[in-house]
Amino acid sequence: MVKRVIALFIIITSLELFNFAFIGKEITKVAEIAGIGVILLVIVLQLIYHKGEGFRMTFKWEVGLILLALVTSMFMAYSAHNQNFQTTLIAQRFMYFYFFYYALHMLRIPDTELEKIILYLALIYVFFYIIQYFAYPTIIFRVRVIEERGTIRIFQVGLSYMILAYFYVLNRSFDKLSLRGIGMLFLFFSVIILMGTRQLLFSMFLLTMLNILMSRKVKSKLMVILLAMFAAIPVVLMFQDIFTSIISLSKEQSVGFEENIRVLAGTFFLTEFFPNNLAYLTGNGADSANSGYGMTIQMYKDVFGFYQSDVGIIGDYSKFGILFLAGVFSILYRTLKTSFSDDLNYIKYFFLFVILTGITGAGPFGDANSIVTISIILYLADVDKHNRKLEEEEQALAGSDPDAVANTAEENPVENNYTY
Repeated sequence: MVKRVIALFIIITSLELFNFAFIGKEITKVAEIAGIGVILLVIVLQLIYHKGEGFRMTFKWEVGLILLALVTSMFMAYSAHNQNFQTTLIAQRFMYFYFFYYALHMLRIPDTELEKIILYLALIYVFFYIIQYFAYPTIIFRVRVIEERGTIRIFQVGLSYMILAYFYVLNRSFDKLSLRGIGMLFLFFSVIILMGTRQLLFSMFLLTMLNILMSRKVKSKLMVILLAMFAAIPVVLMFQDIFTSIISLSKEQSVGFEENIRVLAGTFFLTEFFPNNLAYLTGNGADSANSGYGMTIQMYKDVFGFYQSDVGIIGDYSKFGILFLAGVFSILYRTLKTSFSDDLNYIKYFFLFVILTGITGAGPFGDANSIVTISIILYLADVDKHNRKLEEEEQALAGSDPDAVANTAEENPVENNYTY
């Protein structure tokens, strides 16, 4: 129970206490630092008292590269942008949540418990989104809320949990169709439509169809696709104003693609933003509103409309450089080529979603709550690999000497298998 409470505390602090408007920014910052402090404390205590326990961290070098990128980028923030090390250390605090991956290996929380947490957080996200939607123009959460594209767009924290939960529920729905599962899928997709984001909507629809086609659990793929298309008709009719606005906007922007603000911002942060050639390797560092560097970044937003958070991986690269990219690309490559258990295939679809939306919106690898989500996913991948290895060893022993299985069970008790 204590381990679960610790994990929940870290997750909630990474979500900035859900950004409730009545909670001040300073309190949110302190909570975020407290969450990071708990992560580091867990790691230190484990190294002291339980050194050598646990199972293999498959992605420790990738996460290590990303953390190393924070160090190298600090030097460029100091030398080229006159932002001192202490300021940068605090400004990039959201990136320290990558240590949660190591902490999870110390806590060793069962994978089924983490999946429940993901599902609950997704439902909380939907609940808060709907509350803010109907409460508008009253602001409940300290996030960006705008009325456009025939809807009210709310940039609520925790989207990554809903995306992951969507693929989790979709994957489990192939085993047994239930009204509960179908209801959650409809609920999640309704919020995606309400957000009015074209690439998000297109990516989720495309990956849903791909999931159906690639699933070994679906016997009649054509039948399921036809049912999905028929089910989409009332959804389109229900949100027809939003779809009409999105189509109209797409037509307008297709005419002046070269003048699209995201294209201009992406080009700027890949070219003119870098002060020297070395910065292309180290990145420029995370900016702080309390420094001249941060004021310059704010000027780019106010005058030109250039946001690093609008260009995904490009914006993250402009901050943290080539080591960060190496870590991210290695994680994507290794997870997509890994053969997971059927129940964990939703991991691949989450990362496919990340690739499809990789240059628009806030990059998940550089966002605190998404970093925690990714850390959980990588841990689940490690648990799956560990359990599969144990199963293979047991099968090999059973094939050579049936009596050896009983001995193996005594040497490796049930608690060593982290699927409880």
